[in-house]
Amino acid sequence: PTGTLCAERNAIGNALAADQTLRRKDIKAVAVLSITLSPSPQQGQGDEEDLGELALNPLDPCGACMEWLRKIAEVNPDFKVISFSDTNCNKVYITGVDYWQ
Repeated sequence: PTGTLCAERNAIGNALAADQTLRRKDIKAVAVLSITLSPSPQQGQGDEEDLGELALNPLDPCGACMEWLRKIAEVNPDFKVISFSDTNCNKVYITGVDYWQ
């Protein structure tokens, strides 16, 4: 959600910090997968299959992340967002940033 540091912005920020020669045009894609490591106490005890159902896949970028992704797409129109149907990655969705416009 907006107001937090989501995976997309974290990955991009870490990549830019790790390599000072990296530019927005060099970033080809960002992949997003929601993984639930353990159920909350309200959800009770479940097996691993239940945990996959708690995940939010396929996960769309939030508004703040979309701003960052659009900035990358401005200089790299081929930039892609990769998401998955579930934690087993049975289906892979590859979309351009314009998909959410």
